[in-house]
Amino acid sequence: MSHRTPSESDTRQKLIMAGTEEFFRHGYQKASLRRICAACGLTTGAFYFLFSSKDELLCSIVDPVAEQCVAMTEQLFRQELADPSSGPDNDRQLAEFQYRHRREFLIILEGCDGSSRQDLKEQFLSRLEEYFSYFFTAALDQKPDPELIKLLVSLRYQGISQILKGNYSLKQTLYLNSVLSQYADGGTQTLIRYINQMSEKQPYR
Repeated sequence: MSHRTPSESDTRQKLIMAGTEEFFRHGYQKASLRRICAACGLTTGAFYFLFSSKDELLCSIVDPVAEQCVAMTEQLFRQELADPSSGPDNDRQLAEFQYRHRREFLIILEGCDGSSRQDLKEQFLSRLEEYFSYFFTAALDQKPDPELIKLLVSLRYQGISQILKGNYSLKQTLYLNSVLSQYADGGTQTLIRYINQMSEKQPYR
């Protein structure tokens, strides 16, 4: 009886799975190709037959998730602009997506330093700043202070990061995300009222 020989696609997928775990635990700079190959029962020579470098393996892991996240976020952003009541459901969809790709997201946010994708975190934060700025501009009828937007995005990022690091169940993740969203929404409305009141007393920066 002949044994089935693993196809290149099977081997590639094993390396991607092992690489995801390695980058998640150690980050790109400290990740070891030897450990990745050992986890798959492969030699480094077999690795280089499928990937040109450790960097290419990382890109194969994070690029699809980053691209899907960008497309999904832009779609939900447009949807919320057309229908503000869709906000809670949009937050839930993003939380579910982040949950399904928890390791990849944490690699993007904290494990890409030293790689060709080390700017993905800044791109993520920059995109959030654009969305926050747009909403505040519409609510205030003027552009908000860029430093205020950076601070609010930083707080939002910390919340997302902590939830992902918590290794919660999907139910817990959705609950914590909904609480965080409600807290953020309430704080946003209070902040808008405060800024408008201050603007009546003195020009807003």
